[in-house]
Amino acid sequence: MSKRKLIHASTVLALFLSFGSVMSFASAKTNDSIKRETKNTVISTKLSVKANTDITSPEENLGYSLGTQAFIYGYPLLTLERTKQLRATTQSKDWLLLNKFRYSETLATADEKSAMAPNNDTLYYDAWLNLSKYPVMINVPDTNDRYYSIQLVDAWDNTFNYIGRRTTGTKVGHFAIVSPNWKGALPEGVTKIQAPTDHVWALGRIFVKNDDDLAEAVNLEKKFTITKLNGKDPIFKERRKDLLTSSKVEALSAKEFLRLMNENILKNMPSQEENTLLDQFKEIGIDSTVKDSLKNISQDTLNGVDRAIKDSMDIIKYKTQQRAYTKDWRFSFDGGVYGHNYLLRSVIAYNGTVANIPEEALYSSTLVDSTNTQLNGKNKYVLHFDKGRLPDVQAFWSLTMYGTDFFLVKNPINRYKIGNFSNEIKYNPDGSLDIYIQHDSPKGKEANWLPAPEGDFKLIMRFYQPSFNVLNGSYKMPSVQKID
Repeated sequence: MSKRKLIHASTVLALFLSFGSVMSFASAKTNDSIKRETKNTVISTKLSVKANTDITSPEENLGYSLGTQAFIYGYPLLTLERTKQLRATTQSKDWLLLNKFRYSETLATADEKSAMAPNNDTLYYDAWLNLSKYPVMINVPDTNDRYYSIQLVDAWDNTFNYIGRRTTGTKVGHFAIVSPNWKGALPEGVTKIQAPTDHVWALGRIFVKNDDDLAEAVNLEKKFTITKLNGKDPIFKERRKDLLTSSKVEALSAKEFLRLMNENILKNMPSQEENTLLDQFKEIGIDSTVKDSLKNISQDTLNGVDRAIKDSMDIIKYKTQQRAYTKDWRFSFDGGVYGHNYLLRSVIAYNGTVANIPEEALYSSTLVDSTNTQLNGKNKYVLHFDKGRLPDVQAFWSLTMYGTDFFLVKNPINRYKIGNFSNEIKYNPDGSLDIYIQHDSPKGKEANWLPAPEGDFKLIMRFYQPSFNVLNGSYKMPSVQKID
């Protein structure tokens, strides 16, 4: 190995040894949230190397080391901000309307390409909240025990609370979402939820039993509203940021990344527990307390950060690929709350932006059958549940089909999932259940058919409000069996 490569390898090793202690890559709760990488995806394990053979300067190495830590730490912050720029309700192409729900009126289909692995169980409604000037109040209707949830996610991609069937019930309610430092009085009958950051994503889901139930669900969905505490219009206008609209976070230059980190940290200060980490980042210009923190940052330091952005993204993709591989059904118990596990938080942000905590919704996925062979539509399969061994949930469960691109699969009957609320599903006389998974319709068993594509595919089982024996890991999914 050349002297240059030895130096580069030792630098990377030292980086991750120090990063592990500083950032406490401990296990934290997070979720598989339906992963974007497939078995055909190949992530390069080669880290970036300068085109010339010169040994890099200490300044560039420092920029690289701290830049890698800073990117993995800050990637979710900027990814969520970019998601807001692309998804928030707009007044025009230049202005976002915050504190206002945006409602969907259809379930996801095979034509849905805006998000990986969408569910076909719920309507989505969401709002981007700005609490910096005043609190907002989320008003919820009586859903008559219909499942719904409003997931509250802070600016750093941590789920900090829920409103919904599991946590607050399904009766009429009013919930004030207030900023970290707000100390005012609330109207009678209003429940306070204090946010860790001034900016919050309120992501709502409401269950749809079947096509006949869609109109009623849409009508109910639109009764979820946002107001000020006095009932008045809460809309907050924010100018759209062109840079994050047009560029992915990983495509930013060093200067762009550092500038956006400063802007967004200033708007959404992290926990004081992370001050030691932020103090180190001042060496590369991440310092929201200084007006122009990049003024004296050298080109060598910027070169190091540029390299760090590329390599950090490879690390995130590699960890994503690791999580995607499984011998059989893999449960994702580590979603939604990450503590100091910043790498895991970035992996989730890359996969699908946010993840539910397991208590709200738990996911299990498989790419293979009982012989550890990739699932493929040229074969026929059955998923058999013995009586009393169906997914144990307090809300509902669903099994959904995805192609290798992690989108829903077109099929002649427009059926993307089967669950305990499916109209046609038929149980065996002994109470057991067979789900037939294949490309062609199984004659006489169409009610329990989950259509597969012609090629490889992936299955995801969703447990909404999973029961204790699912959460403690004692429940085991049966393997998918290949049949003749």
